[in-house]
Amino acid sequence: MSQISKPGLLLTIKSSKRLKLMVILVHTLALTAAMANALALAIKVGLSAIIFLHLWLITRRLNAEHYTIKHTDAFDWEISEGHGFASIEILKSTVITTFVLFLHFKPSSGTGYPNSDAKKTLLVLNDSLAEEDYRYLIVKLRTTIIK
Repeated sequence: MSQISKPGLLLTIKSSKRLKLMVILVHTLALTAAMANALALAIKVGLSAIIFLHLWLITRRLNAEHYTIKHTDAFDWEISEGHGFASIEILKSTVITTFVLFLHFKPSSGTGYPNSDAKKTLLVLNDSLAEEDYRYLIVKLRTTIIK
């Protein structure tokens, strides 16, 4: 008799449009504050250039970042940033809500993950995944973390 294996979880986390809009809003507020102060015009232009440069770098980084998270019974949790999967341990400090997920994890030792001793945080907004996938990820995290 063959065993029926449960299908694993494999999700690609894309960049969030709401996060991009929030970044643009914050940079717009910073730009407004830079222009509304009583500094010399040259300093205002310099601050504005720095704000625009930072906005460009952040949006470029948000567009380039794509994570893939995987869970199987055999290998537990794994994450990929575009290259091979690395085994991770999901920490109990992970915050799970219906709008945002602060995924705290620590790479398992010997996985080849950069800075494998450091704890990492991955911000997952609910528009980064399909609605059904986001709910499934929440259920899977709650059932595997809380044992």
